[in-house]
Amino acid sequence: MALPRELAAKLGKPIRLLASNSRGEAFAALCAIARLLESHGYTFHTLADHVENGGGLNEDDKKKIRSEIENARAIGYAEGVKAAESKQHGTDAFRNTDGALEWTEVALYCQREKQRLPSKHHEFVDDMASRTVYGREPTPKQHQYLHSLFFKLGGKIT
Repeated sequence: MALPRELAAKLGKPIRLLASNSRGEAFAALCAIARLLESHGYTFHTLADHVENGGGLNEDDKKKIRSEIENARAIGYAEGVKAAESKQHGTDAFRNTDGALEWTEVALYCQREKQRLPSKHHEFVDDMASRTVYGREPTPKQHQYLHSLFFKLGGKIT
């Protein structure tokens, strides 16, 4: 039978005092242990069983530990899937999971770097970046133009 945690915590100090060089102190510690056990309805036999079983876990503790293990397993699995997708499709911010370029990220990158482009491109880049807010997809020609600016700015897709 396992002892309650609060009782086991209280028993630590008197058990350590059993090793005292003073016989009176050691005997007082023994009496304190007996009082603590009795006040919780336990005996020295229960304490001995608790020590022999390594503290023992009750069913609630076992369920809690199983639950934590399952949660950790699920989190680990999700991280593994994410790592596998990143390895397969690349980790850069400019790719969808299918490997295609993500135009919203490209547009925002171009807007951040537009000072490096001639001023005639600034209005177009700002317009493309504003489309990201509303999720309005550019036309195929606008896609081509946007990606050409992206590559001019040194953007790379690996």
